[in-house]
Amino acid sequence: MQKIAIVEDTAQIAAKVRETLLAEPDFAFAGRFNSAEAAIRDLPKIGADLCILDVGLPGIDGISAVAKLRALMPQMKIVIFTVFEDSDHILRAIQSGANGYLLKDTEPALFVAELKSVLLGGAPLTARVAQHIFRLLPQPESDAKTVAAEENLLTERQIDILNHIALGFSYREIADELDISEHTVRRHIENIYERLHVNSRKEAIRAGFKW
Repeated sequence: MQKIAIVEDTAQIAAKVRETLLAEPDFAFAGRFNSAEAAIRDLPKIGADLCILDVGLPGIDGISAVAKLRALMPQMKIVIFTVFEDSDHILRAIQSGANGYLLKDTEPALFVAELKSVLLGGAPLTARVAQHIFRLLPQPESDAKTVAAEENLLTERQIDILNHIALGFSYREIADELDISEHTVRRHIENIYERLHVNSRKEAIRAGFKW
């Protein structure tokens, strides 16, 4: 069972997150902190596998707290949970070492799925956040090309889907973004796996890109 802590100063939001976590049999609620300072002081005493961290906290903001918590608890995963979806906050969070960036209007089922992904080593971004990052990425040049494109292993559509997979999009989110059915996305992904001779998202990303 994975222990999860919350750093959130709004009681109503914290209660909703706590309720979502307690409904999941794989999660245990480690505690809630009203500020980053309280979490930095007391969370190492309690221990947690994952920390859900708000940005707009009184005192030290959530993004600034990531490095401090990381230094104290290097094995703990940290997920930013916020209303901010602008590029500046997103990039600061990623650069600070956050393991994921989720928006507060994320549906509970997807929220739980994304937390499980983090605990398994993933780095989820909700769809709108991933779109911001996607726009900021430079187009592939000579030093950042897809192996698939160079060797004509994948179609342009499959490469597009692979890019979205690398940014953390779910199948449903890819379907919505590309205006195709989720079934079509799954068929494309099956073909990607077959052509790249892989069996998972992580393997597909590694096989499909060289940097």
